[in-house]
Amino acid sequence: MSKLKFLCGCLLLLSGCGQSTDEMELTAVKGTVTYQGDPIQEGVIRLVPEKGNTAPARTTQINAGTYLFADRSAVKPGTYQVEISAYQGETGLPGDQPAGSSTSRKQYLPEQFNTKSTIEPLTIPPDSDPVQHDFNLQ
Repeated sequence: MSKLKFLCGCLLLLSGCGQSTDEMELTAVKGTVTYQGDPIQEGVIRLVPEKGNTAPARTTQINAGTYLFADRSAVKPGTYQVEISAYQGETGLPGDQPAGSSTSRKQYLPEQFNTKSTIEPLTIPPDSDPVQHDFNLQ
C-alpha cells in the first residue's frame, strides 16, 4: 500500500510541472515605430497590463524602427498601455554601461509617449494569430 501512496504522490507532483493552458496562450506582436515620420533607431517599447489584466508587463527593444515580442517575450491576451522611449547619443541603451561610468545617452520622446503615455491601448484577443501593430508617433 505504501508503494501505491508513493506512486500517487509522484503523479500529483508531476501533474503540476507542465504549463497551464493559460500560460501557453501567447501571441507574437511585431511592428514599426516612427516619430515625426522617421523610424526610431534605438529605443524600448513596454506593454503594461491594464486593470483587470493579470498578464506580466513585457518590454522589448526597438532597433532600426522595428520591434518584436516573440518566444518568451510573446504577449498574453488582454489590453495593454503602451510606453515608448527612444534614445540618442552613445551606442547602447541605459544600463548597458558599467556602474559608475557616465553616458551622454538621452531619451528624446515627449512624456505623452512614455511616462504619461496617451498612446491608444493595444488589445490582444484570445487565440490570436501573430499581431502586426505599427506606432506612428507625432
